[in-house]
Amino acid sequence: MSAPLDDEARGAILRHMNDDHGRDNLVIVRANGAATAVAATMTEIDAVAGVWIAQLDDGAEEQVVVPWTTPLTDRRSARVQIVDVHAAARAQLSEPS
Repeated sequence: MSAPLDDEARGAILRHMNDDHGRDNLVIVRANGAATAVAATMTEIDAVAGVWIAQLDDGAEEQVVVPWTTPLTDRRSARVQIVDVHAAARAQLSEPS
């Protein structure tokens, strides 16, 4: 079985998340265990989870792994899962849309 995302697709997703969705990354990590995060960077994505590094308010860093609700099959499924994870995080934190 081949990986759902090749290196080019993974790199494009990570660049997009980090360049265009910094606030969304922060919401995701805060809702998934890094409540005191002040910034977050998505560092990896694979078929089963996304990985972020959260910068905490005390200067420490924490890795946050967020599993997908269903395994990724392609780039489109990655977008769907990231949007779903963000929406769930926003709801959990009572963040406005």
